[in-house]
Amino acid sequence: MFNGLSRRAPARILGYDTRVVLCGSYPFMPNSSYRLPLVDLRADDAEIGRYAKLLDTLGIGLLVFAADGTLQSRNVQASALLGETTALWEDENGRPLATDDHLEIQVLHSRQPVRQRAVGIRKVESAPVIRCTASAVPVLANDGSVRRVLLTLTDLKQRLAAHSALNGVFSEADIVLLLDDEGRRARRYGTPFAIALMAIDHFPEFCEARGAQAGEQVLADVGQLLCQGLREFDMVGRFSTDKFLLILPNVSVNDAIIGLERLRELVETTGPLTISGGVSEFTGEDSAALIERVHSLLTVARESGCNRLCLSLDFF
Repeated sequence: MFNGLSRRAPARILGYDTRVVLCGSYPFMPNSSYRLPLVDLRADDAEIGRYAKLLDTLGIGLLVFAADGTLQSRNVQASALLGETTALWEDENGRPLATDDHLEIQVLHSRQPVRQRAVGIRKVESAPVIRCTASAVPVLANDGSVRRVLLTLTDLKQRLAAHSALNGVFSEADIVLLLDDEGRRARRYGTPFAIALMAIDHFPEFCEARGAQAGEQVLADVGQLLCQGLREFDMVGRFSTDKFLLILPNVSVNDAIIGLERLRELVETTGPLTISGGVSEFTGEDSAALIERVHSLLTVARESGCNRLCLSLDFF
């Protein structure tokens, strides 16, 4: 046994000379959590002002709302994101965000923090959407009522530029947050999405023979190929040393495998190395369980000879 999968797990090859393997079941692993930076829950406005300046240095926007939901102040980063006019907000599915769905309104109603939600912001209707992660936290008065709501905004592209040298590829932290957001969207709207964990075959041996710099170049090249070969709204992120996590919204695994197989072939014919992958579909579980599933399927693909994709039989 390895990663909960039997080496004799059901598997077969689809079609003639294809590299797609279907495999059996997998275990789940416990969920992980993410915390947003907080000030004291009873902070005064002076402390909130210092917090706003700190977030500016980190490239994070901050909006400060009063107890009636009106905007009281914002830091420089938030002004850069939102512009001078009233910005248009979208939910994680690209739909206009209803007033009751605004994070500050949710916090005012529930008195509970809202963490790491995906939102889109347009400075004007014709402008491109700016994808952000947003979190909101209440600041309480002495009587326990909500006195302020602090809403943080992180531009994912700016965060990417600061943390990843691969153009168009999210960092590991960002892609996991995006996976959480996609899971929430799928639960809310009942839409499918596929997920894949792709790894560069024999990457450690390549780095040992050719050097770390050559290895980084291969990672950059493969990351660029993955981004160029997917749809505009698909997401690619680094995961561990030699892996990429792919999120493909609004598509079943049966349809996703067609494009992913083309990607595998593209890498095979373009670069010095090949890739293998585990591919699955969201069925209501948390992000950690999804990642464990595709990681186990990736292991099967590699132990089946590399340069192939492995899918669960549960979806066929």
